[in-house]
Amino acid sequence: MSKLCILPWMSLETSPIGTARPCCLAEEEITDANGEPMSVQEHDLMDIYNGNYMQNLRQQFRAGKQPETCKKCWVEEAAGRTSKRMNTIAKFKEKTKTIPVHSDTVEKIEFLDLKLGNICNLKCRICGSWSSSKWASEELDYLKADGASREQVKKHTAYSMLKKGAWPRQSEAFWESLDAILGDVEYFEFTGGEPLMIQEHHDLLKRAVEKGYAHNIGIHYNTNGTKSPEEFADTWKNFKRVEIALSIDNVGERFEYERYLAKWEEANENTRKFEQLKKDNSNIDLQLCFTVNMLNVLYLDELLEWAEQYDFDNYHWNMLHGPEEMSIACLSDSAKDKIITILTNKFHNSKHWSNVENIINMMRNGTSGDDETLFRKLRTTDQYRNQHLKDTHAELAEIIGYV
Repeated sequence: MSKLCILPWMSLETSPIGTARPCCLAEEEITDANGEPMSVQEHDLMDIYNGNYMQNLRQQFRAGKQPETCKKCWVEEAAGRTSKRMNTIAKFKEKTKTIPVHSDTVEKIEFLDLKLGNICNLKCRICGSWSSSKWASEELDYLKADGASREQVKKHTAYSMLKKGAWPRQSEAFWESLDAILGDVEYFEFTGGEPLMIQEHHDLLKRAVEKGYAHNIGIHYNTNGTKSPEEFADTWKNFKRVEIALSIDNVGERFEYERYLAKWEEANENTRKFEQLKKDNSNIDLQLCFTVNMLNVLYLDELLEWAEQYDFDNYHWNMLHGPEEMSIACLSDSAKDKIITILTNKFHNSKHWSNVENIINMMRNGTSGDDETLFRKLRTTDQYRNQHLKDTHAELAEIIGYV
């Protein structure tokens, strides 16, 4: 079972629309006996976790197969990168000895990866309505500007996401179901949207403190760095471990272009506050979580130089898989060749070379896409926001031929 993943025996993820998946990279939602997605608003968490879908997934791993829903990890591993599957085994090394991998059902959920809707205050270029309510509103504005009727707007995915993405604020049953298993949970991962905007998650943590569970629970956040940590400091100090991963992909004006509505100075100031929180509390881990994509791949050296001034415990080099047009794997062959040359010159003698080499392999192994799809998206968004890629990413704009 060299390709075994332990997550199906310990973890469950909620999606931004309240459905469930085995993990955040899974291609499929967990379905019921009729093939319908199971919603955490309508189904008990343990019923989802031990349903036919999850039992079948566990059987596939036990038989040494590579389930299709897990293909993002197989792609990462084929490119020589450390996948989420491998990272999880390393992170929970002791758990591999006790997890009941020979059983189709599991008595408890130990790791909950909660994507708490799409409620967010930013419109990041590599994101969309799936993970950002702000993006959903902008996409609907595009439709209206093109003359779409009211009925056409209502049928669009973005309209649906504005409704479904607010589920954490509308689902008492989910929070009650979560309350019932709180004593079994050892690790929460909170993402979004922007998780620090969800008051209900803070209420949950306070209940864990009140019930005496907090000292056994670790927490991980992916946060965009625009929210100050002061409100949460007194709660977090009660937990076993709190990992705060700041999603910052670039610096200065490029940061503001890529993570639209964010302000670079504010993100910098909040990074300093998170760092001070780490210094004041031994259970706080501060991490930099950046997503390598076509907008920042040329400027990683400047991001890493900025990061050196802070006491980050580690860096997460994530690779963007979607939207495909923003992935480095889908750039044109000529753009890839130029970018690979630049990265090699910048990093060949650097301590970061092994990570950069994996980025290069990802580009080489990817299928080059259609430039026009990328350009159309850039033009539409640039015009709506009164921006232009060449004003902040001049070198990149020239390499990809965007004018």
